[in-house]
Amino acid sequence: MRKLSFAGKAIAAGAALSLSAVAASAQLVTYSTTGMFSGGTGTTVCTAAQCTVGGFTLTFSNAGSANYLAPTLVDLGQFMTSFDPASGSAGLTAFTGVNFTLMITQTAPTGGTGTFTDGISGSLAYNPSSSTLVWSPTTTSLTIGTATYKLVLDNSNNLRIQAPAINTGANPNPTSVKADVSVTPEPATLLLLAPGLAGIGLAARTRRRRTAA
Repeated sequence: MRKLSFAGKAIAAGAALSLSAVAASAQLVTYSTTGMFSGGTGTTVCTAAQCTVGGFTLTFSNAGSANYLAPTLVDLGQFMTSFDPASGSAGLTAFTGVNFTLMITQTAPTGGTGTFTDGISGSLAYNPSSSTLVWSPTTTSLTIGTATYKLVLDNSNNLRIQAPAINTGANPNPTSVKADVSVTPEPATLLLLAPGLAGIGLAARTRRRRTAA
């Protein structure tokens, strides 16, 4: 079996350290969410958990504590719309102006003890071209500690909330809120990567010198 030279060993060691640093950059993210409605005018009645007007009801189903290995696509909860013809016939336009805030409570990574909580707010409106409600968040991403949640939205930076088929009675219709989550490597990970890259560079220079000689 051919033995590795000193330069070869340095390259192998550097590569191993680099791979371990890359693996460390894929970090566990643990979080839960809470959605809250506010506002509403006229016959639109909103509580923190839901809004109702006529026969329409809009609720938000929170995401319970979930673990993901970032970077990946995550689920932040679901909007649910339903219609009960026995309760009235007001249109979805009545939800225009209602505000919705999505709070994310992150328990890992935190960089210390405790939890990190932050939120994204936006208003609801009716889109006549698609006959759907849309949520227009004021920002498309949220960074909590070293984790960044980038919302999956349409080309207008809105989230389309599917409307129920009003001719079939009560029929909850879900719309998932998705986000791409990534984690910025912590300083310890970068320090682990540095010697690996330095070892590869040193080995490469050594090999070039020996070849030139």
